[in-house]
Amino acid sequence: VGLIALLFPFLKGIVPTLKKKEAKEIKEIDVSAMKDGDAKTVRWKGRNVLIVKRNPDFISKHSSQLKSLIDPFSSNSSQPEFAKGHGRSSRDNYLVVYSYCTLLSCELKRLQIETKQGDVFAGFFCPCDGSRYDVSGRVIAGSAAKYNLSIPNYEHVSESRIRLTGV
Repeated sequence: VGLIALLFPFLKGIVPTLKKKEAKEIKEIDVSAMKDGDAKTVRWKGRNVLIVKRNPDFISKHSSQLKSLIDPFSSNSSQPEFAKGHGRSSRDNYLVVYSYCTLLSCELKRLQIETKQGDVFAGFFCPCDGSRYDVSGRVIAGSAAKYNLSIPNYEHVSESRIRLTGV
């Protein structure tokens, strides 16, 4: 029983969904009510996509911070061309990623840090292998995973809507 509980997050990420095809495939997401640090998970084409509204000031761009990242410029990552670079998105205030670790495909958890202004989104971690990712989904050195989080093709339809457009 303990082994099954330990393996469940791993299997959940790699085994295709056993449910019948979802009635309506999600393609457009309303992000108008999201505030900095908010996250929204949507199911799309059998996978979870995580959308995070983030403060662009928290994206690591300084050389001292970049040294702690395995692939700081996302040159070895699975992503559309527009997502290369520091922010890994078409607009720095939104991050859109598949919500699975790039090593064992486990569902990611959010990292929060406490500040005087309240909790602040600080990235992601994998509960299965301990890998950590920054606010742009870039893997942090010392993690078991070696690749940044995968990013689906998407576009901003308006200030308040994001459309998932491809694999």
